[in-house]
Amino acid sequence: MPTRFLGTQAWEQRMAGVTLAVLRIGYGLLWLKEATWKKPPDFGMRAGDGLWYWTNEMLKYSVAPPHKYFVEHVVIPNFIFFGYMTLATEVFIGVSMLLGGFTRLGAVAALLMSLNITTGLIRHPAEWPSAYLMLIGYSLLFLSVRAGRRLGVDALLARRFEGTPPRRLVAKILALLV
Repeated sequence: MPTRFLGTQAWEQRMAGVTLAVLRIGYGLLWLKEATWKKPPDFGMRAGDGLWYWTNEMLKYSVAPPHKYFVEHVVIPNFIFFGYMTLATEVFIGVSMLLGGFTRLGAVAALLMSLNITTGLIRHPAEWPSAYLMLIGYSLLFLSVRAGRRLGVDALLARRFEGTPPRRLVAKILALLV
């Protein structure tokens, strides 16, 4: 069903879908690029750089005292665990967006990661606040539309999960995520 904000002509609909797919793929590449500097096994602890450095910067620049408390008392003492979780989450977001598979789930993860990064670093003098707003904006866009159904795996997954009987709860939940 055509929607007016995407245009009323067939070419406008196609162009909107292709544009959405290109933005989604670019967003995925951005997250994959950012994952490359999260280097196991210590994520920069010994050298004082990488994820360790930026996590400690959150202690200085977080805009929310509960966030700062959580970073100081939970993340820092368990840094290696959170380093692997950060790496895995960013790779998942990147692959989800790049391939267009479970895109809405990837968008939820991206939104939560973006909110965390924004809360911790938006006041940092070397950072660009507009970049954080872009991260949040794209995640909200991909959460609100079915971005993976254009040039993505979600188009195939949707055929499998949509129209399943109401008793198949797992399939219904999966259908929401594609």
